[in-house]
Amino acid sequence: MPQYVTCTNVGGKLFKKMRQIRLTILLSLLTVVTYGQVSDFDLKKIKFKGLEFSTTKQTIIKTFGQSKIVDTDYECGFFTNDQPGGPYYQMVYPDFTYIGSDKEKFYLQQVNFDSKGQIIIKYGDRDLSGLTTVEQFCKIIGDTSDNIFQKPDRDSVLIYSKDSDDGGIFTFKNGRLIKFEYWTPC
Repeated sequence: MPQYVTCTNVGGKLFKKMRQIRLTILLSLLTVVTYGQVSDFDLKKIKFKGLEFSTTKQTIIKTFGQSKIVDTDYECGFFTNDQPGGPYYQMVYPDFTYIGSDKEKFYLQQVNFDSKGQIIIKYGDRDLSGLTTVEQFCKIIGDTSDNIFQKPDRDSVLIYSKDSDDGGIFTFKNGRLIKFEYWTPC
């Protein structure tokens, strides 16, 4: 006679707990890698297609047209819906995303760079694109990023913005920049 196993919600709870532990470890490692980082990196120096790093919803729509709207439900960070400026949502375009609310400005949350270098973030007077190498990036951003990239397995770097708790995560693949993400602490 075959034996049957009764499924319970214990496995689901265990999986969720393991996922939370992995996220905690990842965030801890990112904090350890960047702890004590002194940088001149400034998110305010970022411009995307002529727009400031933070801008109004109206300016985004005027520049790029209507977007796909995605509601967010972050558990922590600057964009949790229980913050005074909430509720927050994303304005999603094919290669980039803004996040904000109708009560506050919107922030460039993510940019996916193309390998031809057509999608560009301006950092000051310099271009960051899918053609940007790790070496070029380190020269543009400074010694802090260069020291982090000395580890052979490192393909992304979190750099805190000057005099701030937030920052940018820059991800590389095969030595080229593939993604920018705005990062806020929990």
